[in-house]
Amino acid sequence: MVIGIICAVALAVGVGWFLWATFGVINVTVNGVELTLKPGTTIEGVIEEGHASPNAGNLLAIDGSLLEQGAGQPFTATVDGEPADGQTALQSGDVVQISDGGDTTEETTTEEVSIPFGTSSSEGYGAIHVYSQGTDGVMQRVTGTRSGIVQETVLQEPVDAGYLQYNADTGDEKVVALTFDDGPWDTTTQQILDILKENGAVATFFTIGNQIAGHEDLVKEAVENGNQVCTHTWDHADGSGQGVNLTYMTPQEQIDEVEKGRQAIADATGQEASKVIRAPGGNFYGDTVQILEPYITAEINWNIDTEDWRRPGVDAIVAQIESAQPGDIILMHDGGGDRSQTVEALSIALPYLKEQGFSFVTIDQLLQYPAAAAE
Repeated sequence: MVIGIICAVALAVGVGWFLWATFGVINVTVNGVELTLKPGTTIEGVIEEGHASPNAGNLLAIDGSLLEQGAGQPFTATVDGEPADGQTALQSGDVVQISDGGDTTEETTTEEVSIPFGTSSSEGYGAIHVYSQGTDGVMQRVTGTRSGIVQETVLQEPVDAGYLQYNADTGDEKVVALTFDDGPWDTTTQQILDILKENGAVATFFTIGNQIAGHEDLVKEAVENGNQVCTHTWDHADGSGQGVNLTYMTPQEQIDEVEKGRQAIADATGQEASKVIRAPGGNFYGDTVQILEPYITAEINWNIDTEDWRRPGVDAIVAQIESAQPGDIILMHDGGGDRSQTVEALSIALPYLKEQGFSFVTIDQLLQYPAAAAE
């Protein structure tokens, strides 16, 4: 008896569902109009039955030009404010908004290509002379698969190789680079190292290679105290360079001056020597720039020449040092003769510069600053 009742109820429910699915209705609102639809009607069904007539968008090329009218998005729709697609089945009470379709953009392919670096040369003025190795740039290339239109965007600009001359722009930082030529030298170099240490200062020493033997301890101490040691050539361009000018020498002689000078530093310190140099007399021009490019990274002149080698008097040297402006490279000498005036002037001028808020950097540290704008 119970089983019979259960079967009868199930049959009645099944028949009821069949009749509702076949002949039942749902009530929805489409674009503000109340409609009576069959259960399971989709948004595409609403459009097919003519209850909404949206216009399709267009297919555009990647530059925004028209490729094909009406080939874009066929329509846009929401159900109860939520985005819906054409296969969304509607439920009784749904509020549906069907609007025109939006424009679509063609498919694309994307690739990144290299932008080769070029070569440039700066003939400007500045105490810093550096070689730029050059770096390729990167470009993104997007191609429309249907239109064939190509759009390119530079992601990274190339950096030209070349030779640049400039002064350092240290911004708000009051830093100067003290430099000393023609050492190492008996007594004088040690005295200068002591003064630097006492004042918490560092400097860059441009050494004469053939003078390092017997003074290795001074070179080591300079490095250990945070100073930079670079070559001022092997013998100050002696011989065909007339003791002052690399440009008078043959290409091989110029290379030997630099390489032997660097090797003397490496032998003394047990470390690879810096590829920063100072040319004798500051004479660095013409073919020498190209000849030495494979062997050095920079050649350093100066902004302030104390002319201490002339022995103009302590006060004159002090005045030159104390005239320093941020970013300046100051030329002095720890070798090449009696430098007692330089030592005394340094002991006076360094405390003064510190009182004025200056600090002291090596050439490598100065090279981290950008180039000052050309005047």
